[in-house]
Amino acid sequence: MKILVICSGNICRSPMVAAYLRHRLNRSGLSHVVVSQGGTLRIDGAPAAKEAVEAMAEIDIDLSGHRSRALSGAEVRSSEWVVAMDYDHLEILAQRFPEGRDTRFLLRAFEAGPQPGPGARDLKDPVGAPLKVFREQRNLIRVCVDHLVLYLKHQTTES
Repeated sequence: MKILVICSGNICRSPMVAAYLRHRLNRSGLSHVVVSQGGTLRIDGAPAAKEAVEAMAEIDIDLSGHRSRALSGAEVRSSEWVVAMDYDHLEILAQRFPEGRDTRFLLRAFEAGPQPGPGARDLKDPVGAPLKVFREQRNLIRVCVDHLVLYLKHQTTES
């Protein structure tokens, strides 16, 4: 199984989500799940925002080596799941990659529990915000990812 995590620049939200998702998958016995990431703004090679690096370091997750990647059609086509940060990302996916065989969700669809819920809200882009905002985002990301991992664990035991 492959999960693609996307945001705009791939320097704040998606690196935080992807790194924490990998961490939780490994701890949950789902280390076979591949997590990739990309950005809709097609930025390649930029480091993660320093505030994202710092916020994640506080929970022992290292983003210091992260470099942004542009979202590619090959990534979309090879992923069973795509986790987006906001509705704009889902719209971009629908326009650029309508042929994707993936299941597409907003991250916050998993905010209330381990079943994707309706009416999910965007995970706002913290780029340029102070560290406090990145910490708030990190805490929200943790809740959503923890629920997503429970959902995936349930899905893999049913298959």
